[in-house]
Amino acid sequence: MKNLLASFALACLCVFSFAQNPSIIRPRIEIAESGSEEDVGLMVFYMDDESPRTYYLSLGPLGIGTEIVQVGFDPIFELFIPLGNTLDEAIAKMEEIKGFYQLPKKETAEIEVCFAALYPNDTRVTATVTPRRLLISRMLEFSIPTDTEGIVRATHIDKSDFSILLGGLKLHKRLHPSE
Repeated sequence: MKNLLASFALACLCVFSFAQNPSIIRPRIEIAESGSEEDVGLMVFYMDDESPRTYYLSLGPLGIGTEIVQVGFDPIFELFIPLGNTLDEAIAKMEEIKGFYQLPKKETAEIEVCFAALYPNDTRVTATVTPRRLLISRMLEFSIPTDTEGIVRATHIDKSDFSILLGGLKLHKRLHPSE
């Protein structure tokens, strides 16, 4: 009797493992990533199931708060920047974003982004890009509008992390010239 129950349980386990819905779990093919081991939110990737292939820059989850204080609490929604359909377009878009680090103080720029849960989709919003300079580092703040006055949803990316992502993307292009 035990053998019969164990065989039945094993058969059910096999059937359920093959019966997963592929539209729920969409694989991200990572090209470059940056950040600490426990908090990897910055990456360049493409979705394996999209046609035509679109490359994205994920800036990770956004914080919520004022322009000075941000509290991160939402691990599901991420900010994605569509980079283009080819590696050349992706590198050109990354170089354009890198130019935002050189903007004069208190000047902003705008960029089209996707704010979505887990995976990028076709909805686009306009994000404001503001360069921030600290004592020894430079960073870009990407913020999106909210319905509440005075509340900002934002994330930051250091210039060093951004340079790592851009270098990884260029290396990927050299290793895979046919993509």
